[in-house]
Amino acid sequence: MQEENSQFFNKFMFGKEEPRHSGDDWILGRNRQEEKTAQYDKKENKVEQIINNLDYDELMTHVSDLMDSTEQLKPLLKQAGPVIKNFFNQKS
Repeated sequence: MQEENSQFFNKFMFGKEEPRHSGDDWILGRNRQEEKTAQYDKKENKVEQIINNLDYDELMTHVSDLMDSTEQLKPLLKQAGPVIKNFFNQKS
């Protein structure tokens, strides 16, 4: 009975028992490091592919359009600023 309770407690607190890795692999975590390196290499390859396929002229056109849009919105934000401040002051 006590053994069942201790098993229940261990499962509840620590989860299922997983087989341990042998020797250095378990202590140093070499398997997990290899997995992380493989995942990093995959991500790096994807990033390289994206960068190599970029159309820089189109990217700069979009950045320029974004900057122009923000310049056009500045006067609107200056006019709306006091209205927004009044709104928040009334709620407080």
